Formats: sequence, C-alpha cells, structure tokens
Amino acid sequence: MVRKVVTREEWETARKALAEKETAALQALHNLAAERRELPMVKIDKSYQFHGPEGSTLSLADLFGDKDQLIVYHFMFAPENERGCNGCAFVGEHIPDLRHLRSRNTSMVVVSRAPFDKIAAWKEKLGWTFPWYSSYGSDFNYDFGGTVKGGGGEMANLSVFYKRDGEVYQTYSIFPRGVEMLLGTYQLLDLTPLGRQDGPLGPAEFKLNYEYEADE
Repeated sequence: MVRKVVTREEWETARKALAEKETAALQALHNLAAERRELPMVKIDKSYQFHGPEGSTLSLADLFGDKDQLIVYHFMFAPENERGCNGCAFVGEHIPDLRHLRSRNTSMVVVSRAPFDKIAAWKEKLGWTFPWYSSYGSDFNYDFGGTVKGGGGEMANLSVFYKRDGEVYQTYSIFPRGVEMLLGTYQLLDLTPLGRQDGPLGPAEFKLNYEYEADE
C-alpha cells in the first residue's frame, strides 16, 4: 500500500475534512435507527419449540425470560454438521456481556437447527456462555430466514421480537451483510491503513478462539 506523505498541517486539514463526513454519516445512522424503531410489527401466531439444557423445551415467548425485547441471532449450524459456521463463530466472539442488554429490558439468544447436544459440545469447546438453543424439528429457522427453503442451506441473520400483553411480535430482521454491525473487530480494522484485509471468505477466515491458543 502506498500512501501520500504530507506535512502535519496538510494532514490536519485532510483529517478535519474527513471528520465532517464521518459526523454526517453518524447522524445518518442515528436517523436510520430512529426509522427502524418506527417500523410496523407483525404478530407471531405460529408456535415454535426450542430445545435447551437438561432436556428443556421452550416456546418463543420463553426465550424472552422476564424482558420485553428479544434479539435472536440465527447461527449457521445444520443438523448434519458437527460444528457451526466459522463466520458465525466470529460473530459469536462479538456477543457482549448480556447483562448490559438485560439492563435495558432486552434478552439475546442464539438459535441453530443442529440438535442441542451438538450445540452444547461445540459451545463448551469455544468457552461461550450466552444462551444457545436448538430449533431442530421446528420451522423457526425457515420462517425467519435462518435456513433457505428448498435445500438452499443456512443463512446468518438476526431477528428482533417484542412482547406486549402476552403476545409476541416481530419488529425487525437483518441479513448477512447487515450483521457486520455487530463486529467490533471490523470497526477497529476499518480505522487502520490496511483495513479489513479480507479474502474471499470474509469473516469465516478468522480463526476460532481455541485455534489461536494452539498457535501460542
């Protein structure tokens, strides 16, 4: 990479010009978030079952816990596979301390189609603590874009739900490129001269956390 070398004064002028654009872009994102909050919502009339620890079976409403909002990340992990998608694992590494979300009346869970025993084994190997449930045998992933119907395979996406007066509503959904908003590593790399340095597989090229440990 070749970058122009300038004086400090020239650099400050260029930085300030870029900062003005960044401020405008940030304001545009704030405006977009406000529009997102005003989207209409659709009532969920269909029943879904999820499998969790100790043989538990939960409904979609159960995934909220005692909160009114629920974020679901659809993690690409098909029933026939022994481990999930590397790209989704990179997203998993960016899921924050969920106490922060719970303090704002929001729960977050991860859902995959793989049977729960496979999920539990891989989750333990990765050292993750966030709630991760199986929708095996349910239409949940198909109905909300986590699995493409007709054998199209798994797709990473995120769904948002709201619970009011005992009823559950879908308020938002976002698909693969939009999920990038969760990736703090990318936000940091975007600040650097070399950028993301992605190859054709994008986030799937990052190592799993235990693979880094094996190199140390």
